[in-house]
Amino acid sequence: VRYEELNLIYGLDDSEIHHKFFDEKQALSQLINNCTDYMNVDLAVLYAPDLDLLLQNLNPAHQDLDLASALKTVQDTLYSYIVSTEKTLVINQNRDTDWIDSNLYNNNKILAAPIMLTKHHIIGVFVLINSRNKADFSNSDRKLCDVLASEAAKIIQARRDNITGLINRRGFTEVLQQALTDIKTASTKYSLLFIDIDQFKIINDTSGQKAGDQLLNHVSGIINKELSQHHIIGRLGADEYGVLLKFCDINEAEQIAEAISHSINQFRFAYQGKLFDVSVCIGLVELLPDMDDFSVPLSAADMACNFAKGLGRNRIHTYHSSDNEMIRHESEMHWVSRIILALEEERFQLYRQNILPLKKEQADELHYEILLRLKDENGNLIPPFNFIPAAERYNLMSKLDRWVVKNTLIKMAAVLQQDSESKLSCSINLSGQSFTEPGFAEFIIERINKSVVPTDRICFEITETAAVSNMSQTIKFMETLKGIGCSFSLDDFGSGMSSFTYLKNLPVDYLKIDGYFVKTMLANKIDYAMVKSINDIGHVMGLKTVAEFVENDELLQELTKLGVDYGQGYGIAKPEPFE
Repeated sequence: VRYEELNLIYGLDDSEIHHKFFDEKQALSQLINNCTDYMNVDLAVLYAPDLDLLLQNLNPAHQDLDLASALKTVQDTLYSYIVSTEKTLVINQNRDTDWIDSNLYNNNKILAAPIMLTKHHIIGVFVLINSRNKADFSNSDRKLCDVLASEAAKIIQARRDNITGLINRRGFTEVLQQALTDIKTASTKYSLLFIDIDQFKIINDTSGQKAGDQLLNHVSGIINKELSQHHIIGRLGADEYGVLLKFCDINEAEQIAEAISHSINQFRFAYQGKLFDVSVCIGLVELLPDMDDFSVPLSAADMACNFAKGLGRNRIHTYHSSDNEMIRHESEMHWVSRIILALEEERFQLYRQNILPLKKEQADELHYEILLRLKDENGNLIPPFNFIPAAERYNLMSKLDRWVVKNTLIKMAAVLQQDSESKLSCSINLSGQSFTEPGFAEFIIERINKSVVPTDRICFEITETAAVSNMSQTIKFMETLKGIGCSFSLDDFGSGMSSFTYLKNLPVDYLKIDGYFVKTMLANKIDYAMVKSINDIGHVMGLKTVAEFVENDELLQELTKLGVDYGQGYGIAKPEPFE
């Protein structure tokens, strides 16, 4: 392998290709530009028809190459050949191939690799072209072309939703940001729809994740049928879609929203003999030149959608800045700046609450759940229920979770350094936004290594709802951290309608019995039975159980009789600063 090739391969991860400010087209363009720079090929081409992408970089030293003819050949015949064979094509002096195109084939040497998102799913082709008087493409050239195609697939995949095939939130926000740039320089009208499936969780819980996935694909297909080729649809969250309408003012957008709503309302979702009515709520907003960041129209459309949902199912609401009710919703956005400022000024504070062992053999354990508080500008403590909803809605939970992980490990390390005999262990809550975020597991491992806190002292709590919203990513995240010795607790267990079904697939160590059942179990036979059954099934599966909301001694005594392993609540200990 030549030095230039090695430089390119090892430079990919460090280059700006994956920088968060690059959109998909910029990142792929940078990739082919790097390729011509380092490998000195005449022409590099990336063609992905389903993404409407045809990118090329012609080496300035080889302007004699017929660019138009080469691009036409890539589009007309070479791409379909690569799709049919699913193999990298090499054409040198030896023309041993069943693909023939007179112009490009006769006058050039060609190296073409499939861009594969998954096995048998080719999204595009990566092509390198040289004139015939150049040296043959070597085996190392072929390997490098495969690496570049794989890198292109990673860039594309990072902006694609695995279930629907639509662009994901990252890809959609990049497109939205570009639209905001366009309206500042042109008179093009854009409008934005934020679409949320009504009662999606009921279908997902009662019929399972496969049913939910099928419904998502059906809905995305129905939405697509109502759109023209100028419009772009993306999946923004579990049951949320964004639609960017180009050449549409707000009146035209309202007509399209009505058409989408009507079509979905006419659809009946059938799964394993069951029929479900399906409807959506839609929020609309028109993009305006004074909107500088994509978060402004996206938040406005989201708020309009939430307002529509508050009115009931199958509703549509248009955002207007003068709308009094919308102004009330918009006040929630104030929390976003407050949270960011509090992070910058280190005004968050860790609290801890004791989790008490209820069995004699575990009596020497010292375990706490880590809790978060915010000090406002005047030094007053703000409980999490005031700011966590805003952080979740506006995707700030990852920032908060990173702060909590980092500072918890620092405090744990200090305690263990002062007292080497300490039995201290801690449970850290993580949001679904965090453990499905690329690189978050690596961040945790890095912080653990820096802290030198034993991994068997660290437990991560995830809620049942967050865990089941993306099972495959959740399990991968958990297995990564369990592999280094950390443990996991499933919080609020029993709150979902298919809890036991999901439990079999999640590699957890502890079950936290939902406090909703615990706090009334002495007065309600059904709640008592729920606590007992969750505890029994947890033990059958080899898991430890934790009862939440233990508010008094009577509850504590009854939970001990049932054989619950741990108790937590104000009847045991109130939260206290972690100092």
